[in-house]
Amino acid sequence: MSGSTPSPDAGPGRSHAGWWWLLVAFLAIALVTALVAQPWEPVETEPTPTVTVTVPEPTAAPTTQSPSVPPPGSDALFDAATAPTLFVTSAELLANVPAAEPDVQQLITSGQLPWGLPAGSTVDPPECTVAVTVVATPPAWFDALMWGNDAMSFEQEVAVLPDPASAREAFRTLVTTVDACPEYSQVNPDIDGATWTVEPAIEGQAVYPSIVQEITHSAEGSQIPGYRGHMLVGNTIVTWTAEALGAGDRDAALATLGDAATLSAMVQDRAQSAVRSLG
Repeated sequence: MSGSTPSPDAGPGRSHAGWWWLLVAFLAIALVTALVAQPWEPVETEPTPTVTVTVPEPTAAPTTQSPSVPPPGSDALFDAATAPTLFVTSAELLANVPAAEPDVQQLITSGQLPWGLPAGSTVDPPECTVAVTVVATPPAWFDALMWGNDAMSFEQEVAVLPDPASAREAFRTLVTTVDACPEYSQVNPDIDGATWTVEPAIEGQAVYPSIVQEITHSAEGSQIPGYRGHMLVGNTIVTWTAEALGAGDRDAALATLGDAATLSAMVQDRAQSAVRSLG
């Protein structure tokens, strides 16, 4: 008798196995979807730092300095008629120089002292000549006055140049010369000369360009301390020399003249008055 044996792949058992795998696949997909939609624990991230940016206030642009204004009188033109107003008066000396009290007299009057060196005189070393003559060539006009008493003397010289430009050039030469000449002598034939020893020049802080030096004037065995100044005003160079003639040590003698700043201010004030008088 013949018969057939059922195939191992057939029957209800195989059908149940197929559904099982479908169920596993479905659950796996559902699990992944849930994890993506809502993880089990939240993920903490580092806080984002806060950055503060400060914008500086705009700064004002630097102001341009105004060009230096020439002092009043820098272009002043003096002549023989107006230049004498640059000389200080006896009243101004009495007000500013202690040793001028109680009175001063004119020791050199107008027109008495010519410009330059006496005939036959020289300066040693020669390159220091301008330290004595103030300008290298005869000026357009020149005059000198000296006031004094037993305790002091004050000599002032005014050299008038053709114009302010030539005066400025002469003043530069003068300043260069005195800076280079700490000691110089005037040699006179057959008579005693004089030697000047000077300290470095100090630039004056005033309206008109100026320098002041402490000096020692040696002549005929005496040493006389004092001050010498030079000032540029328009087309003129004003030179002054104050000397202490009283006895005592150097510092005490100089104190009878006041100080260099006071003397320079006196000459500056006189120059300003002279410029104003020009109109």
